[in-house]
Amino acid sequence: MYQSILQAVLMRVRPSTLAAFLKSLLGVRRVPLETPQGVFFIDPVSVMGAALSQQGVYERGMIQTLEQCLMAGGTFVDLGANEGYFTVIGARLCGAGGRVIAIEPQTRLQPVIEENLRLNSLANVTLVNAAVGEQAGTALIHLAASTNTGSSGLHCATKYKVPTQEVRVMTLEQVLDEQQVHSVDVMKVDIEGYEFEAILGSPRVFQEHRVRALALELHPSLLNSRGKDCSEIERFLASCGYMCELTFGNTVWSCAP
Repeated sequence: MYQSILQAVLMRVRPSTLAAFLKSLLGVRRVPLETPQGVFFIDPVSVMGAALSQQGVYERGMIQTLEQCLMAGGTFVDLGANEGYFTVIGARLCGAGGRVIAIEPQTRLQPVIEENLRLNSLANVTLVNAAVGEQAGTALIHLAASTNTGSSGLHCATKYKVPTQEVRVMTLEQVLDEQQVHSVDVMKVDIEGYEFEAILGSPRVFQEHRVRALALELHPSLLNSRGKDCSEIERFLASCGYMCELTFGNTVWSCAP
């Protein structure tokens, strides 16, 4: 009861940085939570934590998409892994004979992902601590409040300043080559407006069909604020022979095997 009230109150506090500050004052800590998809080390006062503790599931449509597209022995790339929720689900679907690459630049989330992997006894995941862009180098990531770590990004989406962290930037092709991944069954992309650079910065990955199915979340408002047009991504994928369909509410671009 106390947790539910605390969630309801703090999740309504604005700005979210104030909610995060109050949360720390009240001693809110991460706790393991068992769900049908696995055990997760959640922050109970966060978007994901609240969904899991109240409903037992987060973004059900993406889970269904992964269940439809991934099979035992498959390869899954979680680009924008955040806390590793879909990393865990994908790793369980791929099984011990499969492989998962989780790409997440936020250093603060590395221990969370590692704990989620430990809680679920998963050894088929490689964690890449980097952002993906159009060229290798470094960049600043703007860290959203702990109530919604998934909204962090290389572009500041708030009118007020937030903490930043310098992160390594790699191209998608570099990541796949470094990890010796030649073919990806499913790639989930949710990187807060930098999907433009991630995809168009590694054209050969898609021209050569190294990714069979791309579960792509576009962020039109963030792209527009940077002078980017999401339709350019769509035209490029179509020119590479990918076809778009709506799968359980998710936009999935797929090519013939």
